[in-house]
Amino acid sequence: MLAYDPLLVDQLAAAAETTVRDVLDQGGPRTLRPSGEVGAVRALTLDGFDAIAAAWDPLLRPALHRLELTAVFTHSRPHVSFTPIRYTKGTGVCELADLLIVMDHQDQGGGITDRRAALVQAKRYKSRKIKLSGSDWTQHELLADLRPFTFVDPGYDARVRDLNGTPLVGDPALSAEYGGVEIDLAPRHWSHWLPVSPNGLRAEVAIGDYLAHMAMGVGGCGREAQAGASDDWSFTVDELLRVTGAIPIVASDSGVLRRNGNVIGFIHDAAPYLSVPPGLSAGGGPEKPEKDEYWPEGPISIVHLTLRQDERIG
Repeated sequence: MLAYDPLLVDQLAAAAETTVRDVLDQGGPRTLRPSGEVGAVRALTLDGFDAIAAAWDPLLRPALHRLELTAVFTHSRPHVSFTPIRYTKGTGVCELADLLIVMDHQDQGGGITDRRAALVQAKRYKSRKIKLSGSDWTQHELLADLRPFTFVDPGYDARVRDLNGTPLVGDPALSAEYGGVEIDLAPRHWSHWLPVSPNGLRAEVAIGDYLAHMAMGVGGCGREAQAGASDDWSFTVDELLRVTGAIPIVASDSGVLRRNGNVIGFIHDAAPYLSVPPGLSAGGGPEKPEKDEYWPEGPISIVHLTLRQDERIG
């Protein structure tokens, strides 16, 4: 586990913030300049975190840590079912989240000594605010109240997931975040918000600060989880990683990213093996229509960052 260093936190945050803003403004090697929510998630997943990994590597080397990255992009999956209480017009079936971020710390033997994870739902800012409407409130109730749910998509255990239930690992309030993405006004940026029952959002934090504190294991950014544990939260994080890792990848860029020997990465895009009709934003372009049936059932977009202790790079 990295020893807490306020200077390193500031450096990691600044590096991440700059790279995310650049990717949202320009796109990257794998993505175009995003024009909507889906394009923003794709650009962040496939290019933003690659750039963050490259920027963080020289900052982590003095602390004898190397960074490994796995990133997979898909869209509008997986779906879950729950019983809504407030939003009675909803069916109780909705997307779990757009993205799962997992930050692992490993010792020299490969054992995971600390894990932080969070589900993230992206929402495009409207007049500098996240404005939910219609069926958005079904998902907000799920994420804010953590209603018990089951997976609709295949590949998952049939058990009911109660992320507030016992045995309890981590703070349930940190399980899910809204990612507010500004792409209409300059500067383009991404911030995280905690959903609050019954219909609010609070505690805005810039994505650079969020990721830096998550990397340091600082409270308030990402919920603690335990790899291989049986509690519903830890089990679900493991299962999302497993199901997504099992999808047939057609287009991938695996190996050493950006010619950086300490950044090992696997970048996967699920879009190329889809039959994409005109107008669908698999290439990061126009985003109408975004139809669920064009995307594989089961996986979720993931970003899995592993900070591994390695005295050989000192």
